[in-house]
Amino acid sequence: MDEALDGSAPPGEGVAMRLLQTEADITRYWRAVRETLEVPSAQLSFLAIDERGVAQPQLTTIDGLPTTPQQHVVDDIVDVLAAVNHQLVPRGSVAVLWTRPGRGPMRPEESTWLRLLDDELRRRGVTAWPPHYANEAYLRVVLADDLAA
Repeated sequence: MDEALDGSAPPGEGVAMRLLQTEADITRYWRAVRETLEVPSAQLSFLAIDERGVAQPQLTTIDGLPTTPQQHVVDDIVDVLAAVNHQLVPRGSVAVLWTRPGRGPMRPEESTWLRLLDDELRRRGVTAWPPHYANEAYLRVVLADDLAA
């Protein structure tokens, strides 16, 4: 599902105060966050969510990722996500957003990045929401079919 980035995030409540209990909640959260991010290069943002659906206040963004995924970089990122999940929100989950400048559909190397991250998160027992992808034109949930090798 693609959602245009038209600034139509619900007004009122702060981004960090929303309960994130469904995929649609996560998509709305990322839409609101995306409007505040500067995206000079490919970046990965992640968020920890506790078992009640409360987003933790720290949103982390990693800039300057290489275009082609490198397993050691994936491993390092997942080390951080696993530590956050297991130590800060042990019965909770993490959500990730891949963002890049420009327009157009998700590129094969971006799909590979997200597949490698998703595979490694699963292997390490990290509960993660389906990843999201955004550029200047749209935001979407990345489906299992998108991640197929």
